[in-house]
Amino acid sequence: MKSKTFFIAALACALLVLAGTACVVAWADPLLTAGALEEGGTALFVNERYEMAGLIRHQDYEDIVMGTSLVANYRASWFTQGTGRKTLKVTFPDGRLSEFEIALDLAFRTHGTLNTVYFGLDPNVLIREDQGVELPEYLYNDNPVDDLQFYLNGESLALAAKSMLQGDGAKVTLDEAFIWDGKHKFSWFTALESYPRPDKVEEPLPAGAYLEAARENMDVVCSWVERHPDTQFKIWFPPYSILYWDKAQREGTTEAILTALEYACGRLVFYENVSVYSFLNDRWTTTNLERYTDHVHCSSEVTYQTAQGMINGDWRIWPEFYQGQIDELRQFVNSYDYDGLYSWQIGLEQSP
Repeated sequence: MKSKTFFIAALACALLVLAGTACVVAWADPLLTAGALEEGGTALFVNERYEMAGLIRHQDYEDIVMGTSLVANYRASWFTQGTGRKTLKVTFPDGRLSEFEIALDLAFRTHGTLNTVYFGLDPNVLIREDQGVELPEYLYNDNPVDDLQFYLNGESLALAAKSMLQGDGAKVTLDEAFIWDGKHKFSWFTALESYPRPDKVEEPLPAGAYLEAARENMDVVCSWVERHPDTQFKIWFPPYSILYWDKAQREGTTEAILTALEYACGRLVFYENVSVYSFLNDRWTTTNLERYTDHVHCSSEVTYQTAQGMINGDWRIWPEFYQGQIDELRQFVNSYDYDGLYSWQIGLEQSP
């Protein structure tokens, strides 16, 4: 009888702990799963892959701005002010196309036809094989039962406790969520110091080395476009700095990357509901390393200009000219004086 009583008491305690955990998590709502964040409201944003599910599901928006960490420094308000339509930013650091597909599918399921989807298609994402999903998929599906694992785990409780203990001082508005540029320096020296310059290879990769990966990735992107013909898709190549092309030159991947970019443009530009923009061609930005913290990540000054460019239609890749525009980029990156970027080092070495 005593063992039975002990078992019942232990079970009751366990259930009480689980119920308490669920109540604390539900009350604090650290991952914004319970409802929309009010206009001007603040939250403790700590994990995009978890928190985006609640934001996508509950926030009010007509447009989405979506991409990797290169899109994190965009403010949704720039697009809202420029177009008059409420916009939500959805970012996943080092995101995979399969993750963006899951997120976008949730947006369409919960909000119907979106007006515009802005998608930052990193060249690095375009040319790599999809490496699987890190998203907690149970938060992105329509099965409420499996959401219990969110309410009943220690990590959620820790996040809830952190949210309550840190208070309003650590919280920011949704427009500032996941902005990271305030934590980094942007300068010529910072960009060069953050970029480990590789040794030169003897033989470059074949031009078609990345075409298979690009084909598979573009199948995913084009499926979004084809499934949602009433939504406008504005797809852009972010303004990677000239150091990115220095890396490509030294690793022998330049032509393979350009061939993949030309292939992607060739598939996208002929859709009536797609506009393609290449800020890789904006050499006035990409050669100004004062705006970069490494070879690809740029400051909010650049992301603001890029956002305005898409709203205004700047740097668009046109169907009848896309091959020439890629050729222009090819000529520029193949003829650039990359060693000149390091001329200051030579001067220091030669000084007495």
